[in-house]
Amino acid sequence: MTIPLFEYLLVIVAGIVMWLLGRLRPDLIAPFGGLIARMMHHRNTRLALVVVWWWLGWHFFTE
Repeated sequence: MTIPLFEYLLVIVAGIVMWLLGRLRPDLIAPFGGLIARMMHHRNTRLALVVVWWWLGWHFFTE
């Protein structure tokens, strides 16, 4: 297994563990849905999210 593949798998596993901890222990880690709802409450954050998605699309999904 190559190193980048291992790193991607590690990030995915860490994300799943964080999601499970948020569901099982909301006092320890905020649930993902609550975090997103809190972030999307402000207009500036929504605008920043659109800009980040645009930047990713422009740099990674073109050509």
